[in-house]
Amino acid sequence: MSSFFCERTAEYALVPLLQRSLEAHFGSAVPIFFWKTREGNRTSSEIHQDRSVQVLAMFARRPKVTGNRNRIAGKINIELIQFAHAARSVGISTIAAFPAVDSIYSLYSDPQIFWLPVELSCDCDFNFEADISKRVPTLTDENGIKVRTMSLKQVSEGVEDGAKILSWDEAMQHISQLRLEHYRDDSNFRLSWFSGYKPVYFLIPRDN
Repeated sequence: MSSFFCERTAEYALVPLLQRSLEAHFGSAVPIFFWKTREGNRTSSEIHQDRSVQVLAMFARRPKVTGNRNRIAGKINIELIQFAHAARSVGISTIAAFPAVDSIYSLYSDPQIFWLPVELSCDCDFNFEADISKRVPTLTDENGIKVRTMSLKQVSEGVEDGAKILSWDEAMQHISQLRLEHYRDDSNFRLSWFSGYKPVYFLIPRDN
């Protein structure tokens, strides 16, 4: 199925919505695009060495046409599921965000956004669709079963309860490692992380 904009374009609409919600819940939340030689470098470590954070990774998912203008499709790739399991093992939460829109202009017209947990039980790509002709669209899987989604409040609560409080250096080290490698539940199985899928990270300051 074809898409009509990329994940980065979706991020421009999704990041402000999620940032404002996290900020309302926690008092502060900072989205970053991680570079090891910038956010992860020694200068950044020296500036932020006394800070502690919780970390949320958000993957934007792009909508795809289905042949039925009222139905928009999306996918959570197996690589993202593997990433989410690896991230959880180091105390980082992961979600996906899917704008159910039928044009690029609709991204900025009060779009229907679905916030999804990524740690699914399946070990394959997870496909879903939304019927955007409905007043209150829902996501369904390939079998027509409703897909679990989250409210923005639940996203914040999930970070608060599930993300580990990390020192700045710990957070940057984990993010750097997640960029390079991801793991299956089998600790003996390791793949190089060459995927083009890169999340936006949100840092939530949790200093004492």
